[in-house]
Amino acid sequence: MQNPTAITLFVVFALILFAMYIAIRRRWAAPVIIAAIGVFASIVVMTLIGLAQGNSVYQAVFVGLLIGGLFSGGTLAMAVYFQTNEQRGRG
Repeated sequence: MQNPTAITLFVVFALILFAMYIAIRRRWAAPVIIAAIGVFASIVVMTLIGLAQGNSVYQAVFVGLLIGGLFSGGTLAMAVYFQTNEQRGRG
């Protein structure tokens, strides 16, 4: 069973991904800046989730890099894909 800290951090992780997607779609800043901040924040939060679950530092960092990076990459890919298709539809 998950502890409350891990669950809270997981909610923060989901909010980071959601905010990153919305920020790119609404063009709140340059996509490169949004991506850099979002990916970094996702990796940090996933690492903290691993530590909250009692994993070793090495396991937590590995999972943070792998899962945080993959989910961020997927979110970025979806946001850029839909943003590009939206622009083609207008043009």
